[in-house]
Amino acid sequence: MTKFKPIIFLAVLFLSACTKDFEEINTNPNSPDKVDNPGVLFTNAIRTAVNRNFEHSFNRGSIAGDLLFNDFAGNYNNWVRADASGYFLWSYYDYIRDLNEVIVLSEANGSNNYKGVALVLRSWMFQNLTDMYGPIPFREAGNAKLEGINSPKYEQQQAVYAGLLADLDEASSLLGSTSENVVGDILFDSDISRWKKFSTGLMIRLLMRQSKKVDPSAALTNILNNPSKYPLFTSNADQAALQYIADRSNPMPLFTKSNSDYATSTRVSKNLVDYLKSLNDPRLPVYALPAQSSVADADPDPADFEYTGAVNGNGPLSDPKDYSAPGMLWAPEQYNPTLASMNAAQGVILSYSEVQFNLAEAAEKGYIAGGSDVAEDYYLNGIKDQFAYFAERIGTRYAASYLKLKGEDVIPDNSYYAQPEVAYGGTAAEKLEKIAMQKWLSLYMVGYEAWFEWRRNGFPEIVVGTQGPGYIARRALYPADETRINIDNYNQAVQWLGTDELKTRVWWDE
Repeated sequence: MTKFKPIIFLAVLFLSACTKDFEEINTNPNSPDKVDNPGVLFTNAIRTAVNRNFEHSFNRGSIAGDLLFNDFAGNYNNWVRADASGYFLWSYYDYIRDLNEVIVLSEANGSNNYKGVALVLRSWMFQNLTDMYGPIPFREAGNAKLEGINSPKYEQQQAVYAGLLADLDEASSLLGSTSENVVGDILFDSDISRWKKFSTGLMIRLLMRQSKKVDPSAALTNILNNPSKYPLFTSNADQAALQYIADRSNPMPLFTKSNSDYATSTRVSKNLVDYLKSLNDPRLPVYALPAQSSVADADPDPADFEYTGAVNGNGPLSDPKDYSAPGMLWAPEQYNPTLASMNAAQGVILSYSEVQFNLAEAAEKGYIAGGSDVAEDYYLNGIKDQFAYFAERIGTRYAASYLKLKGEDVIPDNSYYAQPEVAYGGTAAEKLEKIAMQKWLSLYMVGYEAWFEWRRNGFPEIVVGTQGPGYIARRALYPADETRINIDNYNQAVQWLGTDELKTRVWWDE
């Protein structure tokens, strides 16, 4: 027995060491159990959520909104439950969980700026989720760690909207009421005034989206009459857009490098190209590359370029080279490795132009004072800022390339605004269509927003493809896991909806 004592001693020593280090070894440093500084949770939440919004605009959102074409995604046959956490943003609940923790820590520390930022960012994520699905887990969501809620209840969309508007109003009061810098804020670099403007713009988006169900007049008037609490974006310079740099990975090259077939088969839509051509709109070479078949040699004449879009849901293209790929700001490496850039495009969440178009619609419909005169001002602000934004993004990046495209080429002369299709005239219905169409153009590669807006206002008219389900999807399907691990709450949501199908309309779309 004696000869075994050293072995036993070593085994006990080894087990003791293992037990001592077990917790440290099995703790994920990227998801700490205890967080003292809430700012450490912001960077990943912002970067990953914006990246998902940007990436999935390319492979789903802008296709559903008929700005881009892809045969694989444009017929809705692959909009399946298994893709909810990926393409359809259900993974936002991972970041909502972290933001819930930020809010709890901020309340304990009296850090109002942190709480305000978390409320705005969380509200944007919830807005995307409810507009994607309809009823969603809301107040109980993301609270497994904090409150032990593993099967969160769903809430009807009207309740979610009311809750988000309340949260954003609270954020508008909190932001700037304390003086701490917000560590980890890679969106606005702790510029609290921009977070307040983002909050205001998001409130306006929500109010207009639900306007067929809830009159937004009083809320919008209150916002516009209180600019200190509810400031607005003043130009694209302070809009909500993530600027990519070397250490903030732009998801587009990463996504397209691993999905080369998908990237090289994606083209711009016929709707987009035809509409831009009808207006002689200088954004055409920004949004679209010339079809490869029209680029004759290494030094072509841009006057010979052909721009052609494709119709979603009508089957694969006979030859993708005859159709225009997405513009170079967003173009994957496969299109032109020497011109593709990690930071040419921004991850846009909410633009100055969108806010202006929302206010133009509100004025034209009489929700705010001023009527058509004020509506026209907002409308023109939105259009002109779009041109200014893309002129700045283009700059001199492509002046020496085969595109021979310079930022100044994107700015139209006054004749653009005088043409009947753009000039703010006609009946109220015609004016609203012009607002909606210019807004649609501004939502190119802005998450799922072009599709959300099409569902609300019906612009543009989208052709139903011959090889799809026979309709344009109105929502996404809940994830398969919800039908297994949260079945009772899932069933309640389906009862509210009627059916968990792609063609089912959400509350504000009824």
